[in-house]
Amino acid sequence: MFEKLSFKKNNRQQENDTLPLLTPVSIEDVAEEYAEVYDEQGFWSKCKRYARSIGRAGLEKAFTLYYATEHKDCTLAHKTAIYGALGYLLTPIDAIPDLTPFLGYSDDISLIGGALIAVASCIDDGVKYKAKNRVSRLLGEGALEGVRECKDEDMNTVLSIWLTASIKAHDFVAPDFWAAQVEAMRDQYLPCAKVYVYERNGQVVGFYALCNHSLEALFVAPEQQGEGVGKALLAHAKAQQSTLTLSVFKANDAAIGFYMAQGFKVAIEQQNAATGMPEFVMVWLGS
Repeated sequence: MFEKLSFKKNNRQQENDTLPLLTPVSIEDVAEEYAEVYDEQGFWSKCKRYARSIGRAGLEKAFTLYYATEHKDCTLAHKTAIYGALGYLLTPIDAIPDLTPFLGYSDDISLIGGALIAVASCIDDGVKYKAKNRVSRLLGEGALEGVRECKDEDMNTVLSIWLTASIKAHDFVAPDFWAAQVEAMRDQYLPCAKVYVYERNGQVVGFYALCNHSLEALFVAPEQQGEGVGKALLAHAKAQQSTLTLSVFKANDAAIGFYMAQGFKVAIEQQNAATGMPEFVMVWLGS
């Protein structure tokens, strides 16, 4: 399943190191040899130590491979290829003059770039966000825009976004209804779900809550709507599950249009238990 990615000298080159010809070998050969060399603690230590020398492009490639192992579609074969590539990266890293040109090769002939192609099915927006954010922090630049897991200290901001966005989106429901639900959101609903936030310039501007295949909530601060935050959050949610379902009020035309544009379809119409108003159950069946 893997492309021919890495390179070693052929017999003629072994006799004459000045010859430029390289003979491709398969990723399986490299993976078998270097996957055992890979050590997670060593990977983090080396990347931190040589971050500036490796550079942003090389670090983003390496961390994209690292976070691809967390993708739901990452198989044992994928992980072997990834650990083989990262293990190879660790081997010459103390000799930075040798490492830097390697990372500078084009993707179609470098081991890292080739491994990225081989495991492309495990790389989505969520993986890319994690890699970019990690590199930005490693280089001392702070967090970039992107999705990350919600922390305890984010909760007040998350609840504020939920309340203000809910009131704006549902002008057909009394604002007092939403205000009365804040405590339940804090103590009951959100603790039962996996919550991810979108951070922009150090500020949380949106979030989503996922419970198995059910997208329980996706809200963006009103002043940040229309800036791609919702799409980024939804792309991250799609990376977590092969299918998604959600409920949306039938009167919420904007939300229905958004979800349909992102591949969701209306499955059934039902009555919302809390308000008695009609709502749609929408389904995304994966790509």
